[in-house]
Amino acid sequence: MIYTNYKYYVYIFLFLVLFSSVYSQSMQDLQKMKAEYDKFQKSQGEVTTQINVIDPVTGLPKQAKITPYQLLGEEKDSVDMSLKHFGYDFFTRRDTVSFWENLPTPANYLLGPGDELVISLWGGTQLRETYIISRDGKIYDEKVGLMNLMGKTIEDAEQYLNSQFGRVYSTVKGPNPTTYMDISLGQLRSINVNFVGEVTYPGVYPIHPFSTLITGLIQAGGVDTTGTLRNIYIQRDGKISQNIDLYDYLLKGDLPANIQLRDQDVVVVPVRQSSITIDSLVVRTGIYEAKSGETVKQMISYAGGLKPNASSLIGIERIIPLNERNAKRSSTENYYIDYASSQMVPVQNGDTITVKSIFNTLSQVEIIGQVKSPGVYHYYKGMKLKDLIQLGGGYNDTTFWKSVYHASGELVRRDPESRYETVITIDLNKAIIEDNKENLPLENLDRFVVHANLNFFEKQNVQILGEVNIPGSYPLISDKETLRSLLNRAGGLTSKALPDGVSIFRTKKYFDEGLTKDSNIEAEFSLSNLEIIDKNVESNKKKDWIRVAWQNENIALMPGDSVIVKETTGTVNISGEIYNPGLIEYQKGKSLRYYINSAGGITTNGNNNDVIVIYANGVVVPKKFLRSPTVKDGSTIIVNEKEIKEPFDVAAFSSSMLSIISTTVTILVLSQQLDKGN
Repeated sequence: MIYTNYKYYVYIFLFLVLFSSVYSQSMQDLQKMKAEYDKFQKSQGEVTTQINVIDPVTGLPKQAKITPYQLLGEEKDSVDMSLKHFGYDFFTRRDTVSFWENLPTPANYLLGPGDELVISLWGGTQLRETYIISRDGKIYDEKVGLMNLMGKTIEDAEQYLNSQFGRVYSTVKGPNPTTYMDISLGQLRSINVNFVGEVTYPGVYPIHPFSTLITGLIQAGGVDTTGTLRNIYIQRDGKISQNIDLYDYLLKGDLPANIQLRDQDVVVVPVRQSSITIDSLVVRTGIYEAKSGETVKQMISYAGGLKPNASSLIGIERIIPLNERNAKRSSTENYYIDYASSQMVPVQNGDTITVKSIFNTLSQVEIIGQVKSPGVYHYYKGMKLKDLIQLGGGYNDTTFWKSVYHASGELVRRDPESRYETVITIDLNKAIIEDNKENLPLENLDRFVVHANLNFFEKQNVQILGEVNIPGSYPLISDKETLRSLLNRAGGLTSKALPDGVSIFRTKKYFDEGLTKDSNIEAEFSLSNLEIIDKNVESNKKKDWIRVAWQNENIALMPGDSVIVKETTGTVNISGEIYNPGLIEYQKGKSLRYYINSAGGITTNGNNNDVIVIYANGVVVPKKFLRSPTVKDGSTIIVNEKEIKEPFDVAAFSSSMLSIISTTVTILVLSQQLDKGN
């Protein structure tokens, strides 16, 4: 019992320690998160600006990175890239604006509180001192005293300080001074600029002192699409110091003068003056802003101009101003103008400009057949047949010219009065002559067909292999060269050749594919007669070739035929429903029955009346009722299987007959009873 209680207290202790650890860690995390949140709240709304001049590690000038203002967790609105307001993404498409801090000080930069001024004297007097301009715009030197620099440029400050230091250092002044002064800026201050109106995030921003209107707007998050880009102005000391049209900068790169921002400036972005939509066949579709009096042509120019496939027809959809509407008139009106006169048509707020496309026209001619480069070519007015032939490669190549059928080409022309095309026969010998009447002017959509001279093209050779004295590849020398002629050209048969054992194989391209399906006979000869050929050739022949049966050597050969002369083997091949199929020694004069009996005779499944003999030349002779075919050397005997028939069922036949007799007797009895009743 004591031991059990001990374990119980140990578990409680471990649980408390673990819970305490977890709880303590959670409180630390919460405190850390709260500190980070307080830090963020303190810095929210501030613009990050790094203004250190020299990197203490590398000794190189640092970059000022200006981050545009953006609220925490805010996602940028999705913009329809196909039709967007022009120019506004210039201020928002980047994360930071960077430039080197050692840029020359702008000539119009005004010194103010917080600027660090470095004054150096060299020559007769050596001095280098650093001063921070106070909130009153003054610096203090122990020898010279207070000096007011508020509102002075660097150039003004240099003249002023030169005169002030000259009161103490006499060598600085005079017609021939021996001490020279140099003034430069050290650490820079931030300036406070007000951004009001249609900016994305209006307010007061501490920005880099070298900022211009453009970089300042970037730091303020850019201009809202409700604001103008054509009439932004800077208000300084209660007066408008500058009006800026940013289209000049965005489209031409012209940077407005005197747009350097100063401390306490107010940048005002009024509401946009108009919205003009250009939605087709310009380089840059979008929504643009027009000033009063600007024309349709100017707006198209702002959009990058017309695309090459644009027509000169410009459509305008216009909203009638409120003061011009009435109950009898529509609130919109549409009309078209010519691009040439668009510079005379001023745009109005809400206009939609649509540029129409030119109509696609089909202007082409085609050359087909025996030309080097057949195809479709552009048609142009005044084009002749010889021009089309030249585009197709011409016939300057005398060898290629021989492959062309010269007597008649065909110019095929569309006939609007008929459902059929008109065919004009052209003599090519004359058509290629410039001034000949056969060199006809072409019409749009003409097609010229050039035929090939089949006599010029190389024909496939005939292959002869096996037991001939000169095997190889032979070209046919006449339209109907015979097997006998080829055998003579191949040196005749060797002493080992089987006289009737010549096999002719012909490509299936000459026959209907439906008639060339493999049969038992074809498979038999494919396997037995092609063994003397290379394996690759054998596989091709079995797939793409068919055997030709012949009875005499006067059979005509065709291009691509293969002739194989078998070697005499002195055997007969017997297969099918035989007890011992295989090869049997050939005995001259022996009958078909002799070879069947030599193979063990016909099996019970064999059909004695369905026997065929296939000779080595491919001829097939079936056994007939009163005549058996002669068996020759190299023959193949095939005994086919009996046709399977259903056995005669005596019981079923008897049952059927009894049923028929019974029915007949019943009918007769009923008929006799009916006769007696009458």
